[in-house]
Amino acid sequence: MFSLVALSFMLNNFIPSIPVILWYLASINIFTFLVFLIDKYHSVKKRKRVPEISLHFFSIAGGVFGAFLAILVAKHKIRKKLFLSVQGLIGIVWTISIFYVLANLESIQNALQSLND
Repeated sequence: MFSLVALSFMLNNFIPSIPVILWYLASINIFTFLVFLIDKYHSVKKRKRVPEISLHFFSIAGGVFGAFLAILVAKHKIRKKLFLSVQGLIGIVWTISIFYVLANLESIQNALQSLND
């Protein structure tokens, strides 16, 4: 996780017009997508799997959309109803959070600005 945050700040130095948080969300979603694909590959090859708790953690950390894309593309974990339910709940929480922040962006910016003053 630290590496993804560091990568986000480095990318922001190269292209400062894109906020660090968007770099982070892009990188965590790509990373989560790849972890899900690796788990699918290990599942097919009967190798040691990525624990489900780790898959959920990466989703909670912001990679929920990469997780959903991997589930759809690789048809991974589609028979695990509990796993899909937890992923769905994480997706709902992230979606509501994003809409809340976007709807209240101006007041959030004003509150942050008042903290700096």
